[in-house]
Amino acid sequence: MSASNELSQVFSNPAVREFGATLRRSLRMNDDYASILDLEFAETKESFAEALKRFLRRFEGLARRKNLRRPTQESLEEMTRLVDQYGVKLVRAALISHALVRGGREEEEQMVQQTESQVLQASTVNSTEGGSQL
Repeated sequence: MSASNELSQVFSNPAVREFGATLRRSLRMNDDYASILDLEFAETKESFAEALKRFLRRFEGLARRKNLRRPTQESLEEMTRLVDQYGVKLVRAALISHALVRGGREEEEQMVQQTESQVLQASTVNSTEGGSQL
């Protein structure tokens, strides 16, 4: 398989896209630069697996607070298969690249709706608390 074909296989893989979009949400909604750095410095399969674990652990808190979708078990298993097949460096580059690009329109709209919903909830709570003090 040629190098350009390998790039295309990894960068277009649905698991890489899913993890990249999840990392993007974590970065933009939670300023999770620690996960980007963890992944950036992962050189071996083991360190990459540890970096993914730490990222998923960090994302779990955000996902619970903001009711976000988590990556699937199948995507996680596919990521490990890709690392075995193509190596850490290429998969890491694809994952971080997907995290740093602009998301699709649907994802951007979802983030805006979630933010608006949170603002509405906060203003409702504030007005309720303020009203009960009168």
